[in-house]
Amino acid sequence: MMCVRSAPQSQYEPLPEARGPLNGVARWAQQVSMQAQHVTQQAQQVTQQACRHGGAVIKSATLRSRLSGGEKGGGGDGGSVVSESGEAAYSAHGSSRGGGAAAPRKTVLFLGDSLITGVGCSQESSHGPALPRAVAEFLSRRLRVDVQWAAFGETGGDVRTMRSKLLPTLADEVAALRANGQNVDIVVVVCGLNDFKKAYRSSGNTAGGFCLELGELVREVKLLAGSDCTVVLPALPVHRAPVFDGIWPLQHFLAPLAALWDEQKLITAQRVRRVCFVRNAERDEWWSAKQYWAVDGIHPNDEGYRIWGEHIADGILSHLRAAQKPALLMKPAEPLA
Repeated sequence: MMCVRSAPQSQYEPLPEARGPLNGVARWAQQVSMQAQHVTQQAQQVTQQACRHGGAVIKSATLRSRLSGGEKGGGGDGGSVVSESGEAAYSAHGSSRGGGAAAPRKTVLFLGDSLITGVGCSQESSHGPALPRAVAEFLSRRLRVDVQWAAFGETGGDVRTMRSKLLPTLADEVAALRANGQNVDIVVVVCGLNDFKKAYRSSGNTAGGFCLELGELVREVKLLAGSDCTVVLPALPVHRAPVFDGIWPLQHFLAPLAALWDEQKLITAQRVRRVCFVRNAERDEWWSAKQYWAVDGIHPNDEGYRIWGEHIADGILSHLRAAQKPALLMKPAEPLA
């Protein structure tokens, strides 16, 4: 997921960004029928893999289900793991349903680096970046509403770059939404990847410096999107990237160093109202398997992005449940905190 001086940087060849739309609508009504079909397909795949590889695959599938909330209930939607389902579940940005009253809708925006632009996604598909779509799809299923999403990313960008290059675009998007009578409910900020790889190369590239920059970014996002908007700061599973396997001593120190940077996100969430920090999943050793990562060993592939996106979305729901009365989530027409 990242590249530092100690890693085999000279052999690293950057992968292209995802092909396809950078915005869309995850429609709950369309996903209901698609979910049943995909659950059947997934069960068949797990059974076939189990026959070939034994019980380890069943264990891995169970862990993936737990990670994405599949065993946590949540009503008739089931909350099971569902892969991205193609263009049928998405429509053009801002399009209407046509006929009848407008369906309840939430708006989720994404800011970030190569993880938001979809580096590592298959170039054979044209569905756009997988992480934003996975988050939107999961929230749509759980909240039983349409979720409109848009992704704004800068490959290679650190927090300072996001402030200078992405905030003006975010301001334009918020203005367009408000002109349409819509508010921004959630902004997911995926950052730290490129800040961490410059760690301690100068006096400003420290964990404390990252915390200061991040705090300013979050405050500027809330100033643009509104004080009632929830800003989400996910931890990055950097320590599980296969590219670092066997690289000593980097592999030994990578997890605590990455955790130090993620801790700054937690500190920011504690200081600023309506900011949510999503931790990495516990007992995620299986996440190191190469089947979830792109060929560079640094970025997730489509499946890895989907699993991680559902974990982030589940963390968002947990935050909302803790911050609000339970009854509020049963009324999807009302704005989220």
